[in-house]
Amino acid sequence: MDFKLSEDQSLLHDMVDRVALEKHDFRVRRKAIQSAIGWHPPFWHQLAELGVLGAPVPESLGGSAGGGVAVMLIMRAFGRRLVISPYIPTVVCAAGLLTRAGSDAQRSEHLPKILAGERIFAFACSEASDLGDAARMRTTAVRESSGYRLSGGKTLVVGAAWCDHLIVVAKLAATQELAAFIVPQSAPNMTARDRRLVDGSRASEIAFEGLYVPEADRIGAQRNITEEIERSIDEAIVALCADASGSIDALLTSTIAYTKNRHQFGQPIGKFQVLQHRMVDMLIAREQSTSITHRAALSLDSEPITRRRAVSAAKAHVGRLARFVAQAAVQIHGGIGTTDELDVSHHFRKIELFELLFGTSDDHVRRYASLLEGPTAEA
Repeated sequence: MDFKLSEDQSLLHDMVDRVALEKHDFRVRRKAIQSAIGWHPPFWHQLAELGVLGAPVPESLGGSAGGGVAVMLIMRAFGRRLVISPYIPTVVCAAGLLTRAGSDAQRSEHLPKILAGERIFAFACSEASDLGDAARMRTTAVRESSGYRLSGGKTLVVGAAWCDHLIVVAKLAATQELAAFIVPQSAPNMTARDRRLVDGSRASEIAFEGLYVPEADRIGAQRNITEEIERSIDEAIVALCADASGSIDALLTSTIAYTKNRHQFGQPIGKFQVLQHRMVDMLIAREQSTSITHRAALSLDSEPITRRRAVSAAKAHVGRLARFVAQAAVQIHGGIGTTDELDVSHHFRKIELFELLFGTSDDHVRRYASLLEGPTAEA
């Protein structure tokens, strides 16, 4: 595969990285996670003005048609700068699913507002016992005369406290197919318990108790959109991997800088060979995580089996690499690496959360094995 970036792609990454550094630096992040709302909305509006919210959306719908690689580059910059935003649920999941499966009326209603930064979505898909597999989903949608009744619960719904609408994924009771529904944040028969996560971001546990959704708010109308939903999940996973690879890069940069400035026995600790070896391992991990995430991004347009293999390989590999780098960075920094005043601890906690979103590394190793042909899959 050719991992070389085009000039436009390089410019996009550099622009987002620069804007994130200027408008969402570490000081802004700390202030945001300690605030009542838990994020920094002015930065979101700045992204909208720059067209970043439309990066993966086709030009015919008002975007710039950057595809999965554009999202990867944006999220890598976000990871490096510890940006807190609803980019994945709103742009990657909601805008992506509406683009592929939404009706003309749904696109006209929601996409322009998403691209303008005026509408925020949460993506209610994950459940406590699904092991990262949408087929294990227990939330059901029962058909009624002019709509559906949703029953069940979702966990780790990132950004639900900030959103205007949710996209709720459920199984149709009659066919066991996956379906997606647009639900207003203030809908009755829906209760949300907002949580502050280990990295300071916010997510919610949501319960649906006979929530009624009109037929017009089902994405894809009467057709089966299971494949489109699974692709949206895979795109979200690739975006998370890119975010984690950005954190890996930031941790390596911070660690190298620290070992140049921290002195022991009359010399910088970066001259100690054992620490040099550890930082070389961190460098290798950064390159591996970047490459496997890029491969997954390029595979998003492939046929489903190839796409799923690439995405699961990335999630499993990046999860283990990121944890190794985070632990190594904290060990080299010593006690200060665990303090809230240093960005190292924030990257460490964000990587711990990454492991839990859309399936753990072990979950994706199992999914990868199940997609192989022959005796290996049976084993």
